[in-house]
Amino acid sequence: MNHNLEAIVRSNLTKALKQADNPAFQLDMDEDLTYGYGLTSLDMIMLMSSTCAEAGIPLTELAEDDIGKMKTPRDILVTLSTRATA
Repeated sequence: MNHNLEAIVRSNLTKALKQADNPAFQLDMDEDLTYGYGLTSLDMIMLMSSTCAEAGIPLTELAEDDIGKMKTPRDILVTLSTRATA
């Protein structure tokens, strides 16, 4: 697994959750993005847009089904990992 990509996912999710300045915040890569972290559809779009931009992966590489299957930060990491190596 690409550790740089994981750092990008973690960083962008921490910013989306407005926890970037909270050193005590612990990000659980298996927590549900909607029910656990409370992200809305718009939050998800912004998260994916910033994460893809930083990772150098065009957002257009992701199908609607890909985004729909992303329920946890780990799902984002796995999906983007396949696109980064493709």
